[in-house]
Amino acid sequence: MVHERTTGVGGAVKPSDTLFINGEDVSKYGVLVESFTVSGTTITNAEYQGVGRTHFNLLRQFYGQRAITVSLFFRAESRHDLTLTKSKVDSLLLGKCELFLPDGFYYTAVLDTAGELSILGRDGAEVIGLCKYTLHGIQHEDMVTVLGNEVYCESTIPHTDCRLSCTASQDYVALPVGSVIITDVSEGDEIVVDGILGRILQNGAPCAGNMSFIHLPSLVPGENYFQCPEELTVEYYPTFV
Repeated sequence: MVHERTTGVGGAVKPSDTLFINGEDVSKYGVLVESFTVSGTTITNAEYQGVGRTHFNLLRQFYGQRAITVSLFFRAESRHDLTLTKSKVDSLLLGKCELFLPDGFYYTAVLDTAGELSILGRDGAEVIGLCKYTLHGIQHEDMVTVLGNEVYCESTIPHTDCRLSCTASQDYVALPVGSVIITDVSEGDEIVVDGILGRILQNGAPCAGNMSFIHLPSLVPGENYFQCPEELTVEYYPTFV
């Protein structure tokens, strides 16, 4: 079992006051982090307690996302340029985005509000502004790659989506890849069972007609084992409650 971990965006050391959005360092626009906060994970419970009884049953527990606030300093030569810079940052945050915050964690996040740009004044020839953004998302580390069918999962969340891939060393009438069984597999076929993106591929194409499964693969904290006669490559993001 071999672990590999990416060292971050481009492998670079990130300054503590910078923000990366989808791998892009926004400090190149003259934007720095003034402050940020990350809440705990929201947890929703469903319980049953009989009338007048002392015991209760936990029926369901749902782990939600974290509330994220980021206040950014903007610097530009004019108010016009300052407004354009904010618009560029706003556009980077649209849709499902990946943040890297000064706390050293990644967040898969969605923008809730892009606040109003407040002009603070001038610093020499530059205009300075401040804007507060609110988002919600999931905290995780960079992707971990494990070679082998045994995986120690570093996550603390109960179930972490993962991606399994392998190359068939021979023909198979039926090839089990974790919880998925793929039929009519030929030697050299590239198989990907992707619980992260929700797809199952054979040589890069969907193989819906020749596979069966109950659920896509995921990891529990600690030791995990995936059934497969071939050596697997397992990829996942360590994710935290």
